[in-house]
Amino acid sequence: MEKYLSIDELNDVFRQLGSQYKIMAPAYEHFGGRFAHTDNLVYQEVKSAEQIVWKKKSHFSPKEVVLPITETLFYFNGDELRESHIDPRPTLLFLRSCDIHALKRLDYMYLKNGGNADYYYEMKRKKLKLILLECRSSFENCFCVSMGTNQTDNYDAAVRFSDNGVHIHINDNSLKTLFETVGTETDYQPQFVQSNPTTVRTPDQVCDDPNLIRQILQNDSSWAQYNSRCIGCGRCTTSCPTCSCHSIFDVAYDENPTQGERRRQQASCMTGDFTNMAGGHKFREKTGERLRYRALHKVNDYKAREGTNHMCVGCGRCDDRCPQYISFTTIVNRMTDIVEQHLIDRQKEKADV
Repeated sequence: MEKYLSIDELNDVFRQLGSQYKIMAPAYEHFGGRFAHTDNLVYQEVKSAEQIVWKKKSHFSPKEVVLPITETLFYFNGDELRESHIDPRPTLLFLRSCDIHALKRLDYMYLKNGGNADYYYEMKRKKLKLILLECRSSFENCFCVSMGTNQTDNYDAAVRFSDNGVHIHINDNSLKTLFETVGTETDYQPQFVQSNPTTVRTPDQVCDDPNLIRQILQNDSSWAQYNSRCIGCGRCTTSCPTCSCHSIFDVAYDENPTQGERRRQQASCMTGDFTNMAGGHKFREKTGERLRYRALHKVNDYKAREGTNHMCVGCGRCDDRCPQYISFTTIVNRMTDIVEQHLIDRQKEKADV
């Protein structure tokens, strides 16, 4: 089904959906930005079409819909456990192609990695209906085309917003009934961005051995420059749609230590205490070492385990958010150049022998 709806017609649909669905989309958090008196573009529950910010890339990803920054998993009272409340309504999630691909990476980490499914993630993930926000042109710092995430057919509906209305293409039968009596018929099919100003080459394009790639890059001296440039703030990981690390801890209530709750909280491999261990042991103390670890995971190690996709989806949010203007695309291209040059030098050495 393909329809064109005015903004007023879309708002009528939103009002009908209010009791049945939770609608999550990029919207402005007033004065929530990183600078004084600026807004933050984050994923929030919206009630009207005007709240949806479709002309800009969100500062943070839709990851937080299924992986909140902090969430209570369950409450405990002595030997009794009580599960935390999960909104029973299905969620209509407006997101872009790269973020749909990012969900696939999170699905692997939380539902397949190690042969176990995370119950809390799975409950929220099952409730998602994905509404593709069309990208016909690239945003700043995006490199989705290089990562193969610029287009997808994995969506329940797709939308193209304009100032006056919205084109919508609906695949999901349960959503079609909501639009049968509104709007006008069209032949709309979603379009996808075909090029980005920013491009990258990943190391596997010049070497098909992930173990060799890791060996070459682990020992390279170029990471040392980030010991002073990177401040280890973790902004790159908090904005990333595929970072999945978290900490688990219990909070006991002061009035009764046997009562409390277990929480899961997002963690960042770029912060200094990420590798802290019992006994005071600590790994990757320098920020350059932590950045190396993150970069290898995004464009080498994850694919070596998962088998098909890189973890990075090329959304460019890490470049957008870094206060030190460290470019992840520059890092990836440098990694590839280093690996390629190493292989060239090795071939020359063999030829000389």
